Amino acid sequence: MPTIQHEFTLDEVLQGKATRIKNKDYFKTADYLEPFIERMSKFTDNFSIKVKTPDQITLTDDGNVVTDDLTFNRVNIEAILPHEYAFEGHTQVIGMVYGLDVRKPICKLYSGAERSACTNLCVFSPNGLVIQEIEPETAINYNPIQRLMERTETIGRTLRRLSDTNFEASDININESLGRWIRNAMNMDYSSGYGKVKIATSMVIDAYKDLFVNEDSPYFTGDEDCTLYNVYNAFTQQVTYDLRKDCFTRYEKTLLVGRILGI
Repeated sequence: MPTIQHEFTLDEVLQGKATRIKNKDYFKTADYLEPFIERMSKFTDNFSIKVKTPDQITLTDDGNVVTDDLTFNRVNIEAILPHEYAFEGHTQVIGMVYGLDVRKPICKLYSGAERSACTNLCVFSPNGLVIQEIEPETAINYNPIQRLMERTETIGRTLRRLSDTNFEASDININESLGRWIRNAMNMDYSSGYGKVKIATSMVIDAYKDLFVNEDSPYFTGDEDCTLYNVYNAFTQQVTYDLRKDCFTRYEKTLLVGRILGI
């Protein structure tokens, strides 16, 4: 049976039902998302939504997903602010992601920059991430949003530095870099006290291929030098590709990309 692919809209996700997990009752999706949307609607009407597709879905006779009877246990919503984030081609985003079907249900609020052309997230500091536990039938505390909004961050400065830093595409440097990146991916993880997050070595190899093998890749540089900014985006693109399967650890994985690359 073929895999069912469906890009859920915000309206569809807001119809998500309440759920009970291990005898604990949690709100319907709208009860978690609407307070976030209400707060951020003062600044933007542009929102993006990603969810982990429910494990069980109902299909119509013609194979379409029935969207009005679903429960979404992992949801990532981002408010895309209208002004550029101190670096050309990037906008500031305030995001919220929550997971109910994890070991400890939690909500994450975060601030970052998003590349407009490909929606890759750019973050370099754990200070832009606020985590709180979700208790059954208890509202989320959205107050950290104000502090996240006020963070000017050093993202723009870091992105400019990456754009000005040359990456030499010699065989020696590529081979040494690939080995270092894979070793770092094997040895590095990010832990916020709610479980460790890692980057798979296969993701490093896929980024390498996009840089030096796949000529159709927008990041392909072959044997020509490029910027460290291009290398960074080849890596964060892999995190973006992975959103359909894992929207819950996007911030942590993006943070790890910077560490793996030595940024």
